Amino acid sequence: MADFANMAQVWDLSGLRPTLGAVLIGSIVSVFLSGSLAMQVALYYRIYRKDHFRFKLTVAMIWVLDILHTIMISMANWQYLIDNFGNNDISDTIVWTVAVTIALTAIITFFVHCFFAHRILALSKRNWFITVPIVVLAILRLAFALVTTTKMITIKTYSAFIVKFSWSFTLGLTLATAVDIMIAAALCWYLNKSRTGFSSMDNIIDSITLYTLENGLLTCVTTVVSLICWLTMPHNLIFLGLHFAISKLYSNAFLATLNARKVLRGRSQASSDRELPVLFPENFTGSRFSRRESRRAEIDPITTKVQINVEKTIQHDGEADPSDVSNPSRAEEASLKLPGASNTVYGL
Repeated sequence: MADFANMAQVWDLSGLRPTLGAVLIGSIVSVFLSGSLAMQVALYYRIYRKDHFRFKLTVAMIWVLDILHTIMISMANWQYLIDNFGNNDISDTIVWTVAVTIALTAIITFFVHCFFAHRILALSKRNWFITVPIVVLAILRLAFALVTTTKMITIKTYSAFIVKFSWSFTLGLTLATAVDIMIAAALCWYLNKSRTGFSSMDNIIDSITLYTLENGLLTCVTTVVSLICWLTMPHNLIFLGLHFAISKLYSNAFLATLNARKVLRGRSQASSDRELPVLFPENFTGSRFSRRESRRAEIDPITTKVQINVEKTIQHDGEADPSDVSNPSRAEEASLKLPGASNTVYGL
């Protein structure tokens, strides 16, 4: 008992709260969010079985990366709290598992950013002037995160990393925030342009816009707070506890957006016959076949009816029914049998 009291005196317990305590709390929150993501992944594969295989593969990759991220933060907690229990200097040590979480967070963020960039490209009718800057900034964010991971593994202490390569971590978080703001602004702009003038449809578009802002705001605020803690308090690990949750928030926002499609489409079909400007096509494919099918679906239904009526009148050619003369409706129908009239209808 006396030995434990002496250890407590040597070990600065007040300094553990903003360092190892922050890592522990951030890990607990991250594991909870990882469980929420697993539930959403199971829901996605159950409801959207007909989604494009390429897109299903992306969901699986994000889930695997999230599991690896959870394993890394769990190993980091074990190394900090169990293997180095009583070590005062461990809070300044960068264990390799923490460095790997930086890279995994950046990779997950990159996938999610590219997904929303592709949706902006579809909504904007292939406006590359908006999409290309988003993709370029997302690539730069990933590159700075990989530099951060490499240097953390090499340097191995936070104090030395702050002096030499703090700029790489700062730029990574700054670019992630910038991309989040650009994506949210672009989506809200094009959703607002999709208004139809019908109150029921516009209410649904408003709900989609609000949903987009909430998803982007949650990830953006967490990233900004982590960046502020990094810039103002670099010698504690509060920024790291917040950073653990960033990848989980991106993954959950990604899956929540996908799983909301069915509900939004059902509401749009119940409220209006107009097509809802949802951010995602049904089968997530940009093939020529799907574009040809979408063009065929845009055929005017009135023209189709006229063609069907003409085909019906053609079936009566060669048949002479005496009752046609006395029947006014059939007399009108007989007038459509002229060759010139038939050619005119098909030329519409």
